[in-house]
Amino acid sequence: MKKGKEKSILILLHIIVVLIIMSLAFSLSGCIANGISAITGGNVYISSIAYAVLCIGIALSAGLLYAKYVLHFTFEEVGVCLKAPQLKWVVVGFVLPLAIAAFYIIFIDGSLIKNENAVKISPYLFNAIFMVGLTAGVCEEFVFRGLIMRTLERCWNSVVAVLVPSVVFGFMHAFNKDLGLVDFLLLMVAGTSVGIMFSLIALQSGTIWSGAAVHAIWDAIIGQLIFITETADSGTVTNYLYKYELLSKNIWLTGGRFGVESALPAVVGYILVSLMALALIRKFPTIRNNPEVQENSVSP
Repeated sequence: MKKGKEKSILILLHIIVVLIIMSLAFSLSGCIANGISAITGGNVYISSIAYAVLCIGIALSAGLLYAKYVLHFTFEEVGVCLKAPQLKWVVVGFVLPLAIAAFYIIFIDGSLIKNENAVKISPYLFNAIFMVGLTAGVCEEFVFRGLIMRTLERCWNSVVAVLVPSVVFGFMHAFNKDLGLVDFLLLMVAGTSVGIMFSLIALQSGTIWSGAAVHAIWDAIIGQLIFITETADSGTVTNYLYKYELLSKNIWLTGGRFGVESALPAVVGYILVSLMALALIRKFPTIRNNPEVQENSVSP
């Protein structure tokens, strides 16, 4: 029992350490990118790329050093290797958010509104792709599905490794949000569900890159290019090209104050993709942890 408690405490400390690494990466890169933006006269293209490169570089460098010298993991063991995301997951990455957006536009009453301030499309694309999509996709997948999940898998088993970081992933998204109890519960269900989805993709593909691709595309499309909110005056994101303002106030459709990422249609999407990943894991159980063999065996 004592040994189990000690292991749990060490795991908790490990989770705190890697979350600090991620937070520092976001904070430091934001400060440096702001300085670069000031020097370049607010050039959104340079600052967006600089932020993404710095954040990913800091997170991966610090995280990989921690993995190597503290956790004694190889880079491949935490899912970092020279393998491109599998094509099937890139396709899923586009299909999932576009299908959910299409569901709302086709079946749920609302208004599709173009941002009047979006005179040029390219600055918003750069922001969506680099500052939001790639940065969150790579850094969060590396931390949650690389450093945390793989450590839990080594210490316990795959079930614990999938569930624990997924719950933490959901909980982390509640910070700096003015959420009521129902909003928080919806977020926890949705955040845990999407965390399980990303975890299963990482287990199936053997690397963090496929999950990072799905994550990045989701954030870019739902978070920045099309943002669906509850009412005309409750939106919190202004940096978008288009948004679909729902007329419905049904919390199962709006997702509460966090938005449609916590709504039932999104959760259904997460579950369907999770089932797809789980089916592939069960179909090819002997090659789950061998990305090179797997790529040759199950690529579309």
